[in-house]
Amino acid sequence: MAERKAFNIIKAIPVVGQAYGAVRSVVYAAKGDVYEAKHSVAMDLADLNPLRIPKNLAHGIASVTNDLDSGVWIGRRPIGGQPLGLNISPGIDGTHWCIQINGVIYQLGVNKDHKIKIRISSTNEKRSWYENDCKEYSWYLLQKELPYFDPEELRIFAKSYEEREFRLLIATGGKMNCQAFTTRMFAVAANIPIEKARTIMLTVLPNLLF
Repeated sequence: MAERKAFNIIKAIPVVGQAYGAVRSVVYAAKGDVYEAKHSVAMDLADLNPLRIPKNLAHGIASVTNDLDSGVWIGRRPIGGQPLGLNISPGIDGTHWCIQINGVIYQLGVNKDHKIKIRISSTNEKRSWYENDCKEYSWYLLQKELPYFDPEELRIFAKSYEEREFRLLIATGGKMNCQAFTTRMFAVAANIPIEKARTIMLTVLPNLLF
């Protein structure tokens, strides 16, 4: 969607981006597109740091020149449907993360019993969920090209995390949250060590400082 791609650049500009987003939200709400309306006004409070502007602009441009169905993308949105989030760093974060790998979204959540559930969606599986998530999340390109991997093996690997215990912040000792899950999924898909995956994510994704 051309307008969405343009918005991804405009929203990186302080004041202008917020003003455009507010108007955009009203327009999409009137059309009944709740997910696009939410995305329009979602804001990471860390974006108030002017040092983040260059990186946010770079991600906006990347979203214009690349397609979501190719490569590795991290999706982020405020927790609980709220318009505001606060990104500090992976694992210490006020936003919910998911990962899209070659057009398939892998998302860690919890059920009413606080047990981890992995939701997988694409244009071929749970298409409505996939389309809504593509609208609601802000997407950040991590890696454009990947080595070959077996999609079914990656699916099994993702589902294996349903056996883990959930921890909201700083998931250690085998416990898991959405940021830790996306990091591990990236490492496996890219065939790189987990430490390198963390380094790339810290470098590429906007954080509290830059």
